[in-house]
This record gives sequence, structure tokens and C-alpha cells, in this order.
Amino acid sequence: MNFISLSNVFFSYDANNNLFDGVSVAFNNIDKVAIVGDNGTGKTTLLKLLSGEIKPESGSVAIGASVYMLNQINASDSRSGGERQSLELARAFDSYADILLLDEPTNNLDKDAKEKFFNDLLSYPFGAVIVSHDRELLQKVDKIIEIQNQHIKVYGGNYDFYVAQKKAEEENIIAQYTDTQKRIARLNDTINIAQNTRQHHEAKQKKDMQNGKRSRLAANALKGKSQETEAKKRAIIQKKLNQQFEMQQYLSLQMRDDKIKIPLPSKPFYSKELIQISGLNFAYKNKTIFTDFDFNMYGGTRLRLAGKNGSGKTTLLKLICKELIPSSGTIKTFGKIAYLNQDLSVLNKDKTVVENIMDIANVSKHEAHVIAANFGFRGDKSIKKVSVLSGGELLKATLAAVLGSETQPDLLILDEPTNNLEIKSISILEDALNQYHGAILLVSHDEMFAKNIKVDKTLQL
Repeated sequence: MNFISLSNVFFSYDANNNLFDGVSVAFNNIDKVAIVGDNGTGKTTLLKLLSGEIKPESGSVAIGASVYMLNQINASDSRSGGERQSLELARAFDSYADILLLDEPTNNLDKDAKEKFFNDLLSYPFGAVIVSHDRELLQKVDKIIEIQNQHIKVYGGNYDFYVAQKKAEEENIIAQYTDTQKRIARLNDTINIAQNTRQHHEAKQKKDMQNGKRSRLAANALKGKSQETEAKKRAIIQKKLNQQFEMQQYLSLQMRDDKIKIPLPSKPFYSKELIQISGLNFAYKNKTIFTDFDFNMYGGTRLRLAGKNGSGKTTLLKLICKELIPSSGTIKTFGKIAYLNQDLSVLNKDKTVVENIMDIANVSKHEAHVIAANFGFRGDKSIKKVSVLSGGELLKATLAAVLGSETQPDLLILDEPTNNLEIKSISILEDALNQYHGAILLVSHDEMFAKNIKVDKTLQL
């Protein structure tokens, strides 16, 4: 069996960006392994270390297997991107390397291309290390490795196993946190009881002196001895209390605070026809996309546009939102519509989270701060500029601006919303969309996502 192994590896790009702190892990030429973690935790960097493209600052990387590296392909056009991705994947499988290193291999692939990739991967006779947030793909691997807080943790199973283990870990952390709170309360009670007991004893000693039952000298000696004993006890209790506070802080950093709160709308959602398209014709130069196309969508519907790359899914969304003009035909829309494109460019990057919420949701500054807090932007986080937000933060800020007020859109249009989102952010998005009760028009290759947000209709283009 051939291996690539990392031993006590430290790596950082700069002093403020330490990615790996003493990481040790091995990969063989048999298992299909997935790498998961939040954006910026070092998933692609790990692949580059395994390929030998970069070297660790300290520790060692032993490459005892042949590798083939497929980097992430970013393409503005999903059709050309999908074709390039399929071609690169074919080259990877044809390499017969001991270990394939694949960075987001299902990006840009339509349903048929994904199915082909899954079949090729499962029939590939050797190993693979795959960076991916595609949960359909994660269901098919032998083990999952998570990168978090500069360390890694190995989960010996597929995505369902990983989710179950993560849930058990989180429940354990919450239980430990609750126990710590109880210990802190008991220790504080002990301190209060000791303080009340001391005050009672001092009052009694003072009374005894006044009644002549005890001399001042004897009382002071007793008082000094009592205070010394009490100081020692108090120091011991305070040490225990400090330890519990440290444990509480450590556990709180591991607890996920991803819950967001979407308010009930101030009025019923539009229940009649939202989109009415009749006799639509559209072409890009010499390529015809739509010919005499008709389409209707009604309130309360959750509809997914399906079809191969290049069939016109994103084009139709842009036509509906008037970003493109049809050659002929009519497009009518009714009610309030919000469009979240692939790169989440709805927000003004030069403004803060709160300022964007004020502009897009048309609310006061106070209301914007309340909405921001409901989506996890509290205190200084609410006045961060959009340009410095992480991918997950940008998603939550966009959802806050679009869905956070009581005047929510009647129709939410989503174009590949899970592209480039890590698993945690996809879960946040699903939670938000399940709290939102308006209509959804979706373009997505993510089967699990469509199922989880309860898409009930599909239109094949």
C-alpha cells in the first residue's frame, strides 16, 4: 500500500494566518477521502502540501505515492466551465495515479456530468483526496477529514456518519457547558455562604466583647486566625472558579451560534400569478436559447429549473429580472421579487452590514440593528464593511437584507446559491429558506439542497 503522510506539520502564509499547527495524517492509495471545513481553514492548502507544490514551515511530508492534482476551476459561464471540468476529470482518471487530489470536482457539472463523475470515482481502483462541500459526493466517500482551528479530525465514514458524530459532539459540548454553569453557581453559593458565616461570627464576637464574655486580645487572635483560614479557603474556591470560567470560555468557542431568525411577514404573500412569459425569443449572437417559450409561475410555489449546462437556466433568471432584454415576446412580473445571483453581489461592498440592511429592506437604523442581530451580527460585527466579510458572513448579511424585515419578497430567485459555500453556510441557508414562506425559483445542481428546502416542482429546459 502506498501512502502520503504529514507528520507534525506547521504551515502559515503570514504571521496572521496560521493554518496548520502540528498536523499529522496519512492518506493511502485505496480510500476515497473528503476534506471539509469552513472557507479559509486550509483545505486547498492541504492538497498542495500533499502534492508537494508547497512545503511546510516545519514537520515533514512524505510522498510515497504518485499523485495527480486537479485544481478548482472557476468559470463565469457554467457551460464552458462544465465542459472544462469534465475534460480535466477525464484526464485525472486516465492518469491512474495512486492518489487523485481533487479540489471541488463537481463545481460547474450538470446532473448527467455529476453522475458520470460519481461512477468514475467509485470504479477508480486507487485512492482520492477530495475537497468538496457537495453532500451528494460526501455520501460516497470512505472517510471525512475536518479542518478546524488549525487541526484536523478524522471521521471514519460518509456524510451521514459525519453529521451524526458532529451532532453527538455538539450535544456533549452543550452538556459540559451546562455542567460548568452549575459548578460556577455552586462555587458562588459557597463563597456567599462563607461570607455570610464570617459576618455572623464577627457580629457574635463583637457582641461577646461588649458583654465581657471574651477579652479584646482573645477576640482579635481568634478573628485573625479565622480570617487566615477563610482567606485560604477563599483562594482555593477562587482557583476552582477561575478554572470553571476558563472551561466555560473554551466550550463556548466550540459551540455553534448559527441560528438566524426570520420574522413573520407583515402581510400575506402574493398568491396569484408572479411570472407570466409569453412567446419569448432570445439568442446570444448565433446561438438560440429560447424560441416561442411560454412560462407561468404562481405564489407559494417552489420551482426548480433543470437542464444541461447551456440550456438557458441562468439566462431565464436574468430575463425575468430584466438584466437581459428578450428579442421578442413578453415578460410580466407581479409582487415583490428578490434575486440572489451566484456571486451574492446584492450588497454594496463599500457600506456596512447595517447600512445595506437599511437600504435594501428600507428600514430605520434601529430596525436594521435588530435585523442584523437576528442574523448573528451583534455589536461591532454589525458595522463591518461588506468588503471584509467572509463567505459565510456575506451569505448571512445578504439574507438579513433580503429576508430580515417584515416586508419580505413574494418571490426569491436563487442561482446556484450553494456554489462555493462550505457545509455550515449551506445549512444556514437551508434553515433561512425553511423559515421563509414565499415562493422560490431555483437553479441548482445540488439535489440534497433542493430536497431540503422542499422544492415541489421542476421545469426541464
